[in-house]
Amino acid sequence: MAEETTLLAYLVPRITSRVEDTATDALAFILTKSEDCRKAFNSLLQDKGFMPEPIEWFQTQVTYEDGSRPDMNGYDKNHKKRLLVESKFWASLLGGQASGYFDQLEAEGPGVLLFIAPESRLITLWTDIERQMVDAGKTLEPIETHENTRKARIVGSDKGLMLVNWALLLRHMADAVASDSQVTSDIQQLLGLVKRQGDDEFQPIRPEESSPALARRMLWISQLIDDVVDSHGVKNGWMTTESRRATPQREGYGRYFRFFDGSSPLQGDLFLCVNHQLWATSADTPLWLWISSIVQIDVEKLQDIAPQLVLHKEKGPYDVPVYLKNDVGYHDVLDDVVRQIKKINDLVKR
Repeated sequence: MAEETTLLAYLVPRITSRVEDTATDALAFILTKSEDCRKAFNSLLQDKGFMPEPIEWFQTQVTYEDGSRPDMNGYDKNHKKRLLVESKFWASLLGGQASGYFDQLEAEGPGVLLFIAPESRLITLWTDIERQMVDAGKTLEPIETHENTRKARIVGSDKGLMLVNWALLLRHMADAVASDSQVTSDIQQLLGLVKRQGDDEFQPIRPEESSPALARRMLWISQLIDDVVDSHGVKNGWMTTESRRATPQREGYGRYFRFFDGSSPLQGDLFLCVNHQLWATSADTPLWLWISSIVQIDVEKLQDIAPQLVLHKEKGPYDVPVYLKNDVGYHDVLDDVVRQIKKINDLVKR
């Protein structure tokens, strides 16, 4: 049976909106059932100089007192929690999720915080994970590894951080068992679901995706764009919109402007906008700043402050993700977006 036509791939999106939870439950079922799969799974977690205790048993959807609920916990032979797993398809990383889950590992001894995601999300998700860990005061030491995984040690501890491609993990497990076994059939079922979620084909619409909340959110983001440009940039004299107007485009609403040095506009247009295409493919934010190739900017420093910069051709233009602060009020979000754009303004050559 082809992976894209497995029964699990067909049924799960039709009977539940919690696809990540279902995929994690299926993974835990397979790991619990097969010792060979557990050995293969543990071999991925281990590395030269980093050898966490083998994970012997698994528990899914454990809710903690603070309301957090990692997708899966893993325990060693002494029932010590040595593994926390968060499964992702297209859900964004919640504010503080990486650092919060990391702190739930056993305080003493080795442990791993593992994220599992489609291949197309590895770069953007790893950047968000790293940023959360650094913001929480953790220092990361990258570990060289397979192109479909990301690994880092947490300096000052014997714990690690890892991101792995769903398909790589499952195929690694499949290689450890007989090709005609029931376990292999189970893995193929889960692979089919993973492939279906990773495809660009139309996915069944979830009820929450049609609610007014999403429409209201997008209206607020349009207002946010106007407030950044009009109430901060133009009003305070570091932007100008002369001969430029609000512009709806296929990707979303946006505003053209130029940076202003107090006496005259700087060369080259910028466009602060909603970009659905880049949101879907390049970073977990709907808000982007397009910078034309005419803008004289220090690109190396721009890449330092915006590692998920999208470069369209060798000398620009550039699309820079502008992140929206989580779990705070509107004016805090607005102030933080202004701060990000001012950092870019500082890199423009006068």
